Amino acid sequence: MSDRKSYNTNTRKNTYAKTTKKVASAVKKLPDKQKKMLLFAVIALVLVVVIYKILTATGVIDENALKVKLGLADKPATNASTSVHFVDVGQGDCSLIISNGEAVLIDAGEVEYGDTVVKYLKAQGVKKLKYVIVSHQHTDHMGGMSKVLKNFEVGELLMPPIPDELFPTNSTYDNYLDTLDSEDVNVTEAENCTLKVGDVELKLYVQDVNAGYEDLNNFSIVVKATHGDNSFIFAGDAEFDEEDNLSRSDYDLSAKVMKVNHHGSGGSSGYNFLDAVKPDYAVISVGRNNDYGHPKEAALKRISKYCDKIYRTDLNGSVVFESDGEGLNVILEKE
Repeated sequence: MSDRKSYNTNTRKNTYAKTTKKVASAVKKLPDKQKKMLLFAVIALVLVVVIYKILTATGVIDENALKVKLGLADKPATNASTSVHFVDVGQGDCSLIISNGEAVLIDAGEVEYGDTVVKYLKAQGVKKLKYVIVSHQHTDHMGGMSKVLKNFEVGELLMPPIPDELFPTNSTYDNYLDTLDSEDVNVTEAENCTLKVGDVELKLYVQDVNAGYEDLNNFSIVVKATHGDNSFIFAGDAEFDEEDNLSRSDYDLSAKVMKVNHHGSGGSSGYNFLDAVKPDYAVISVGRNNDYGHPKEAALKRISKYCDKIYRTDLNGSVVFESDGEGLNVILEKE
C-alpha cells in the first residue's frame, strides 16, 4: 500500500513538472509584445485577488451576499414560515417539521430520549402533531415515541408495512404498542401518498411488503418534504438494497437537504442514491463515540463528493433549517 501511495505521489509530481516545463517553453516562444501582455495580465489578476481579500476582510464587501448574487450560495431566508429540525437524540433519529402552526414528527430516538424529544417539542411551541411518522420499527427510531404520544395530541400515526418475520420482539416495541392502544392513537399503515403540513408538501415512498429484504432497515419509509424551492429528504435507515430500488424507481428523490440514511453507516449513502438526491447539505444523526463507529469514513467520502456542508448531531447538536420557500438559514446548536 505504501509503495502504491509513493508511486501515485511521484507520478503526480512528474506530471506537474512536465506540465510546468511545457508552459514555460510555450511562453518563451511568444513574441516580446505578447510576453509583456501576459505579464500585465498576471499582475492585474494578482492585484484583483489581493484587493478582493482586503475588501472582504475589512467588511467593505459582504462575501456571502456576493456569492448569493452570483448563484454560488443559497439566499438567506427572511420571514421564514417553516423550520426543519434534526433533533440531537444521540445514536438515533428524530426530525421535526413545523410550518404555519402545523407539525409533523419523524421518529423519536431511543427510550431514554423520550423526555428530551417532549421538551424539545414544547420549546418549539408544538401543542399538536398533525402527523407522526415512524420510519421503521427499530428502537432507535420509535423507542422515545411512547413519551411523545402521552404528551401530545396526534392526528395520525403512520408506520411502514413489514413482513411478519421482521416484527420486533422486544419490550420497547411491546410498550410502544401498548401506548398506541392506551392513547387510542389513529394508526395507519403507510402507502405512497402526498400529505400537507402547513405550506409543506410531504411525499411518502413506501416499500412493498413483499420486496424480499432480509433487514428491517430496508423497509424504511422515505419522506420528501418540499417548501417552495427548498426540499428535504428523510430515508430512515435505508441501506444499499432499498436505496438502489428507490434510485431505479420514477420517484423524484432530488433534495437540497438530505438526512443521511442509517447514521452514516458504511452500507448506506451509495452513489446511485446520492446521484438521485444530489444534496447541497447533509445532516447525520449520530451519537458521540457510538459503538458502531458511525459515521463511517467510506460514507463520508461518498457524501462529500456531492456536498461540503455536512452537519453532525454529535458535533453540532440539533441542526435547524429555516425556510421562506426561497431562502434557507442554518442554525446549529453548537458551532
